[in-house]
Order: sequence, then structure tokens, then C-alpha cells
Amino acid sequence: MARNLPVRGERHIDEVQIFPQRGFVYHIKGGGNSGKLMRPFAELWAALTLSQGEYVHWIDGASRFNPARIMNNFPQHIPQPEQLLHGLFVGRGFTVHQFAHLIERLSDEIKITKAKLIVVDGPITMHLDSQVNDYEARSLLRKSMNILSQIAIDYQIPVVVITAAKAFSSRHANLLALVANRSQNSLVGRYRRHMGKNKLWLTHFPSGSSGFRYESSNQETLLQSTSRIIHSRLTYEGVEEIE
Repeated sequence: MARNLPVRGERHIDEVQIFPQRGFVYHIKGGGNSGKLMRPFAELWAALTLSQGEYVHWIDGASRFNPARIMNNFPQHIPQPEQLLHGLFVGRGFTVHQFAHLIERLSDEIKITKAKLIVVDGPITMHLDSQVNDYEARSLLRKSMNILSQIAIDYQIPVVVITAAKAFSSRHANLLALVANRSQNSLVGRYRRHMGKNKLWLTHFPSGSSGFRYESSNQETLLQSTSRIIHSRLTYEGVEEIE
């Protein structure tokens, strides 16, 4: 359990240090349409997983997926990085029922791909459709989240779910609460004014770790990224304040 320590200087959280843990649903949420502010974290984690030769499933419920953003996170020394995208399986539902069907199929697909990361981007967006009543929206999303929770446990892989942080309607609030109640970890991002600049302040639960997003001017090599992932996983339980 994290303790609050005296703050010395500016605290930072590095997104690689908070790489999602296996066997859990990880709820990341922030501002913008369907949590747009936090989508770069999932894109980075997807790139790191693909860079290790593993497979990733990305369910796009917000119609915002862009493979170029994932490619931008690949280490620069990798030749023909677009070849790594062959390990990325993308599903996009244009209605809430199509989205729910994609989630239902996921377990059978993972048996084939042996994927090591699942990203569900904007699951609530489809469930806000005015043609779907409140009861049906809650029922469909509840079923989808239950499936995702079971997938995380059965296959011991992380499932990342991206949503907005704030609700704009009572239905939205209920659906956000439904996702939060079925997530074991969460990462919230909000902008804070610091030294005349807007910087992204991150809070991780349940550890309680918090800090500004780490900003690096140089892109890491694959070896550096992998080493930091391994180190963070080995020491995560002892993390107090990530600096």
C-alpha cells in the first residue's frame, strides 16, 4: 500500500512504470471525447507489446483508432516497423449491438492469437445512443464488462478500458460507475497549471501514486523500454511515490 511521502521537487509518473498488470481490468480515464486525453497511454502500451513480438486486440468503440499513432511509439531502430502492426487485431462496432458482439467473440479469438494485451477504447460511446433505452444500455455494458473481467482472469492478460473521466448525463454517470466498479486498477489524468504550463497530472489507484507525466525528449530503445517494464513489474508492490 502506498504512503504519502514529503514532496521534494516535481514528482513524475512514467507511463511505462504503470504498465497494466496481468489478470486485471485497468480503467484509464481523462478529458476529451471518450477519454481522448488518455488514449496515448494505451497506444504506447500496445506499441511496447507489439515490439516484443506479442499480439494485441484493440476494440474501437469510439471510432478514433489510428495505427499511425501506435507506430510513432515504436523504437526508432526497428526496421520496417509497419510489419509489427500485423500483430494488431482491430475490431470496430458501429452500433452498440455490434460492439457487444465483438466483446462476445473476443475469448474465442484470444485462444487463437494468444494475445498479451486487450484495449477497449470508448466502450461507453455506443451505449449513449438515444435509440437504446437506459435499461438496455446498462444491461449490454454490464455483460461486456463481465466478459472482459473473466477474460483478464482466464488468460492472465491486462484489459485496458478507456473512458472519459466526467459524465455529461445521468446515463453517462451510471455507465461510468459500472465500468469503474468492474475495474481493479485505474489511472486518471487531469491537466494542472505548473510553472506557467499545463501539465498532465496522473493519479493511480489503488496504489495512490501520483505525479506529472514524465516527459522525455529522446525516444527509448526497445531494450531500455523492456528493461524498465521488467523492473517496474518486479518492484511495483513496493512503489510509494514514482519519481
